[in-house]
Amino acid sequence: MNIFKEVKERITARQVAERYGLKVSRNGMACCPFHNDKHPSMKIEQNYYCFACGAKGDAVNYVAVLFGLSPFEAAKKINEDFSLDIPIGQTEVRRKQKSEIKKKEKAPTKEERIQFVQKKIDGWAKEAADVLLRYLRWMEFWKEFYKPESMETEWHPLFAEALQNESKISYLVDILMFGTSEEILDFSRTEGRR
Repeated sequence: MNIFKEVKERITARQVAERYGLKVSRNGMACCPFHNDKHPSMKIEQNYYCFACGAKGDAVNYVAVLFGLSPFEAAKKINEDFSLDIPIGQTEVRRKQKSEIKKKEKAPTKEERIQFVQKKIDGWAKEAADVLLRYLRWMEFWKEFYKPESMETEWHPLFAEALQNESKISYLVDILMFGTSEEILDFSRTEGRR
């Protein structure tokens, strides 16, 4: 995390404004220090916004504008004045260390990429098979629960769906659970996209 993010997470614009002399009412309104403000026109809490002159920003921006500093100098000033103890200057060292670590990390080999893809396919196939197995169980329940009393009575739609789809779903579960990688990939391209 950089110094700007750390400062903004720990200190609000209201805190720095009050620290540097701005009187802020309980409702967060204050006279804007960036123009000749006679009546409170600035709302200041986590960030600030002046309804009169349009000045807006966060704690770092407030200090930078108030004291004529760069954002980095403003962040350093807040760090010192509020005793935040955020390490400054070590970020360059950290960047170099990270870049050295990345250089040492090697790109995955073809075999590693194949294993990664195979794991993804296996995970997808397991999830798809679980969904289809649950559907099969429901169809078994529907066949028993909605079974017509005679062949002349009208069939319940769930009973008809179970009769119509049971063999197809069983076949798809078999492919997902016992098929080759090629069969599973073919399934994912055709049936799995519907």
